[in-house]
Amino acid sequence: MVCSLTTEAKRVIFARMEPGEDILKTIEAVSSEHGVRAGQLTLIGAVSKASLGFFDRDSMEYKTFTVNKDLEVVSCMGNIASTREGGLIVHAHMVVADQDGKCYGGHLMPGCEVSVTIELIITEMDDDVKRARDEATG
Repeated sequence: MVCSLTTEAKRVIFARMEPGEDILKTIEAVSSEHGVRAGQLTLIGAVSKASLGFFDRDSMEYKTFTVNKDLEVVSCMGNIASTREGGLIVHAHMVVADQDGKCYGGHLMPGCEVSVTIELIITEMDDDVKRARDEATG
């Protein structure tokens, strides 16, 4: 059965990340600073290192890989939800491309380092969306 929720956009937050910042940590910090409990995110920019993950269904864990070179963020989108314990979960997927157009993509992991800038847009939702681990699917 599909779980769904109807909500409305509350406000939009724009943020610009600086060189050297970790994308995931900065999304979490901006969300906390503005009191975001649920939202949708998108970002563009450039990174000097991409740390991405692929979910291995057999081990029920993310397998992380890192690309250490200048990359353009082609697309990054995701969501922000709160846990039952009151924390935040950022779930985002990112695609980056090198100077030859070769793309790498996956789950946004800690360690993605801003090289020039990242422009982040968070659309906050009215309701407090809760996220919990599904033991059957990880």
